[in-house]
Amino acid sequence: MKLAFVDNFPGVGGLSRFSLLLCKSLIENNPSLQIDYFIHNDNLKYIPEIAGLGTRVTIKVLKATCPPAMMQKIINKIAARASRTVKTDAVILEIEQRVDKNYDLAYFSSAHMMKRPALSIPVVGTLHDFNWKYFFGSQIFPLPFVEMMDEEILNWMNKGLNVCSSQDVVDEAKKLYPGVKKYPEVVHIAPVIFNNALPAERADQILKELTIDFPYIIFPGNFFPHKNHLNLFTAFSMLKKRPGFESYKLILTGLNSNQVPRGIAEYRGIQMITRNSAARDFDVIGLGYQSNEVIDVLISRAKLLVSPSLYEAICTPGMDAWNFGTPTAISDIPPFREHEKAWGIKSAFFDPMNPQDIADVIEKYLNDYNRANADGKTSQKNLNNYGWKHVAEGYMKVFNQAIQVS
Repeated sequence: MKLAFVDNFPGVGGLSRFSLLLCKSLIENNPSLQIDYFIHNDNLKYIPEIAGLGTRVTIKVLKATCPPAMMQKIINKIAARASRTVKTDAVILEIEQRVDKNYDLAYFSSAHMMKRPALSIPVVGTLHDFNWKYFFGSQIFPLPFVEMMDEEILNWMNKGLNVCSSQDVVDEAKKLYPGVKKYPEVVHIAPVIFNNALPAERADQILKELTIDFPYIIFPGNFFPHKNHLNLFTAFSMLKKRPGFESYKLILTGLNSNQVPRGIAEYRGIQMITRNSAARDFDVIGLGYQSNEVIDVLISRAKLLVSPSLYEAICTPGMDAWNFGTPTAISDIPPFREHEKAWGIKSAFFDPMNPQDIADVIEKYLNDYNRANADGKTSQKNLNNYGWKHVAEGYMKVFNQAIQVS
């Protein structure tokens, strides 16, 4: 099979790692598979490991995603002023031109966030979630994009086969769009870990370079409203006032989290530590986006990983933690509970809308660390029964079905 693997959405963190590891597992478990990997130019810096997947993966950068030269910028500006028509999406147009009949199938790793290209070959996409359909108090997606995806998501589900990573996404699809022709097939993913066995010496070196020599709780999550940082900050401010937690710090990673390089957790948010701050001590550290190697070390060495999200398809930070045996405390929402049934993980759960409950659950769990650590190890053991080989098998099954019915 010759596959066009299209990674055209400029995603960071879990989404880019998912695309990398899915491609890697498909190649490793299907000797006759050839992949042309069409990638957004920005994603090359987030997953540099893509270049090391071997000769059966050919990297093809989408030209429309590359920064234009100065002359082209001027031409684009003039054209934009002169044109009063709606312009065709340049990336979609390029995909339609370059992904042709030479491929048996085209796969899109971020179908939930894009138009469905008009191709003459079978198409499969991953519908990760319906985040754009919701509003969490601050705009993430502009209304024109929401309206566009409201149409395109029907095109994806009515015109071909798709995949999602949890039954909860299927349930969401049925609630939001009753009566479509075909809902996504569920293929649970494995942890999006690239450095599974990093030497202890290297991990120690990374923590030393980051000047981390204290117990910490970590939350890897972009600064988006559905990630629910504010309730976590309030909960952490409560936790720090309780005996035994004075030395703990909260580490934030993910895109834009370095907007809070140092801070003090308070009831209504974070007090930023600046040059003229009266108090110089801090208990919150924002590290920003980190490389795959660094984030794996941070998660594996944390006392606890938390994920207070209000809406997700799956708990990728939790999956990464369970892979290392790190204990977790996460939101009590349906997709996170699904991990108990799918893999037999064990975690503490809290009400993400209740900072008091978040603080109480974390306190109780860390004060009974033998139990927390045992839960982490149980999760690690059970999760290891399901790996990327199983993910690749599930995806190949859908790919072959799509080819057969086309």
